[in-house]
Amino acid sequence: MIKLNVWGGAGEHGRSAYLLSGSQYRLLLDCGVKKEGSGEYPLIEPEVVPKLDAVLLSHAHEDHSVAIPLLYKLGYQGEVWTTRETKEQLTTYFRAWRNNMERAGHILPYDESDEQRIRYQYLEDQAKRGCWFELLPGLSLIWGRSGHLAGSVWFGLEMEGKRILYSGDYTSESMLLQADDVAEGFRQADREQQHRAWKQEPVSVSTVPRISRVSHGGIKGMQYTEGERTEENTVSSSLPSAQLDLAIIDAAYGTDRDTQADKLRQLERVISKVLHCGGKVLLPVPAVGRGQELILWTQQRFPDVSLIVEQKLVEGMEQLQSAPDWLIEQEEWMTGCVAAERISKFLSGEGWNRVGTAEERSEWLEQDGASIWFIPDGMMQSSLARWYYGEWASDVNNMILLTGHTARGTFAYQLLENPQQFGICQVQKVRYKVHQGWQDVEHMMKQITARHNVLVHTDYAETERLRAGLLGGHVRPRPDKADTEHIALLSPGDELMF
Repeated sequence: MIKLNVWGGAGEHGRSAYLLSGSQYRLLLDCGVKKEGSGEYPLIEPEVVPKLDAVLLSHAHEDHSVAIPLLYKLGYQGEVWTTRETKEQLTTYFRAWRNNMERAGHILPYDESDEQRIRYQYLEDQAKRGCWFELLPGLSLIWGRSGHLAGSVWFGLEMEGKRILYSGDYTSESMLLQADDVAEGFRQADREQQHRAWKQEPVSVSTVPRISRVSHGGIKGMQYTEGERTEENTVSSSLPSAQLDLAIIDAAYGTDRDTQADKLRQLERVISKVLHCGGKVLLPVPAVGRGQELILWTQQRFPDVSLIVEQKLVEGMEQLQSAPDWLIEQEEWMTGCVAAERISKFLSGEGWNRVGTAEERSEWLEQDGASIWFIPDGMMQSSLARWYYGEWASDVNNMILLTGHTARGTFAYQLLENPQQFGICQVQKVRYKVHQGWQDVEHMMKQITARHNVLVHTDYAETERLRAGLLGGHVRPRPDKADTEHIALLSPGDELMF
């Protein structure tokens, strides 16, 4: 029997932290924070921390990573398993969180020295994607790319005869980043393991089957294909879906049924309307992630409009260029080139303008005419974001266009709730998908058919609505299990035995 304890992340957005405890090992999946007030940390049980055997980190975003130094403060002696790309990003996220807390007058519950004490193990050094390896004696792990961020991964575990999926933050609809199909990943890993046992020798492991994009009437659609194929590792489409005991699944967008193509059409309509009136569109985005995807999309969709990009977002584009293993290798339907080529072409400097100083910003702002601006800080907490808002606020033709999560209490959240309190410019939110919604969750659940599913990364009420919709539709509970066991509704502090 294994026990799942939710230290954070289920029934809420943020501070993802999931403890798995068996008779032999204790594992922690992520350890992040919430951007609310003085920062909300996971419900860590201090007496458990020194007994942890390993911490698995899915990616660098603060809601999954920034509480890890607190574990070392509380006596954790082990290692953090993640990718090299994620480790390289963590310094930036730790520093940003520390600066945000200090600026707001809050005290961190750990020191910089605790950040320095983190010891890393890299997944790439142990096994390629889609190949089982022994994390600890009797405990095996596979991993694959999750499409959310360069370096972001999902995990598969085999522990005390039980199989577990932790999807991390997952999307199959990124325009730049590759996602490895979870169910096919489990099946291929099993076939590789069987082949290895049959051969009684090491086998070169190919990549996990990838998700590729195809065009349907000019709109990007999805189809599932396999990655590099050989006679030994080809996975038959007739194989049954993966059979798991527990699946912790990203469901951040809850009952939202829109595809990425739907979102892009909505974004195009909103931006076009503002530009038609001669207004300026401000898109505050994270320094690395959806911002780079939206910059490239905007450049392609509005080639005759001035595009101004802050220096930190250009650095994020350069970071993506240096991580080719995480990029989509198929040609993208809109441009006919692969992701790496699109990034390289952008960085050549054609068709956009870089700003990094007050003088450069003022120079471009003084120019008349419609324009699109990208700045770092998706929740608009920084002084730079506040300055930009001040420049936009007095013109009703201008727009602040938010494309991601806005945590309660942040300036972006306040603008959405009561824009008239601050100025007369327009404020709208149109999501760009970097997580899973209803249809994505339904597809994943059909493919893996887990005995217990825990939907995470959104508030409890929305999770409850999604659960009701899934159980009322095509995703049905196992014949031998009650509905409540098929999709568990959990909150921080809850536990599940399986």
